[in-house]
Amino acid sequence: MAETKPAEEETTETFPIMDVAQKRSLLLGDSCPDSQKLREELLATVKEKSMLPYYEKYLCPGPLGQRPDEELKAQMKKSNEEELAKIEEKIADAKENLGDIEIRDALLAKANFFNRIGDKDLALKGYEEAFEKTVGVGAKLDNVLTVIRIAFFFDDKELMKKNIDKAKAELGKGGDWERRNKLKVYEGMYFMIDRQWKESAKLFLNVMPTFTAVELVEFKDFIKYTVLVAMASMDRPEIRKQLVGSPEVLSVINETPCLQEFLESYFYCRYKPFMQSFVSVVDVIRADRYLAKHVKYYMRVMRLNAYKQFLASFKSVTLEAMATEFGVSASFMDGELSSFISSGKLTCKIDKVGGVIESNVSDTRSQLYVEIIKQGDLLLNRMQKLSGVMDM
Repeated sequence: MAETKPAEEETTETFPIMDVAQKRSLLLGDSCPDSQKLREELLATVKEKSMLPYYEKYLCPGPLGQRPDEELKAQMKKSNEEELAKIEEKIADAKENLGDIEIRDALLAKANFFNRIGDKDLALKGYEEAFEKTVGVGAKLDNVLTVIRIAFFFDDKELMKKNIDKAKAELGKGGDWERRNKLKVYEGMYFMIDRQWKESAKLFLNVMPTFTAVELVEFKDFIKYTVLVAMASMDRPEIRKQLVGSPEVLSVINETPCLQEFLESYFYCRYKPFMQSFVSVVDVIRADRYLAKHVKYYMRVMRLNAYKQFLASFKSVTLEAMATEFGVSASFMDGELSSFISSGKLTCKIDKVGGVIESNVSDTRSQLYVEIIKQGDLLLNRMQKLSGVMDM
């Protein structure tokens, strides 16, 4: 028997509108060159969707730079009260005269209404009530995925984690391919925000060829996140295999300023263009509401990755040569390397007198070989001890 879908699924527009949260984040930033335009666009969306609770709590006076417009508030309040009254009538009628499916649809309409106007608490309460009346796994997953989007919209990490776990539990009972893929994107975004970039990159790369979660993140932004977290957490063979020649990446990477140059210059060891493009990429990260808080850490990780990659090719190299390769001064490079060496991130030494960097970067295969030999010796010793006990 086919599962009946709620009427709301027929519409293409989904809530909350993630672009609203991004514009608010930009307006709250230290510098926003298009602030007036963004305020106008944000206010237009608020008026169109009648987002009175969000307008009062999150936009005035901060991001919009003005006190609440009392006339606008009165208009939105009247409109929302009228719409809510109609929804309540439908809920009452469904409970009195119709079945569980109609009751669920009416409750879902109420939850969607609160979601649209930006009332977080009432929206979450509404989706919980609708969830209790929902039977099919697919419809339950849609409900939970919507709650996760609300968590992203309001930057509520605890709510994200709780409902991602809830969605996984529902997927254990069934669920189609598309919803599974969407959940991977949602979980990957959570990992990215939580700075678990390796886990995030694995999920992003897994779903990249079949990405459909446009209600949470645009495809161009999804590719941006995939490239950034993969570069920070994966080795060169994986980057070559998954990113450099990927048709999905190549199709939209140029929509993010300097990202393609950043990726290719890093992979092909062109360190001066890498450092130059890094400046523009850092600006992109600062403007992103999910990654802005990690910008300093990301800068440090990527510089360290580049230095490791460069030094892996040499037993020793002059400080001046390395600084020239990266397009920076020798004193800057000295300070950078000293910082990473003292924190144990780089295994090399700097000869201050000769101005030479002596690299102690060991080959991964050699380390693995030594580890296997050690483990083998331990195993043989234990077997000999066991043999001696058995002989007694």
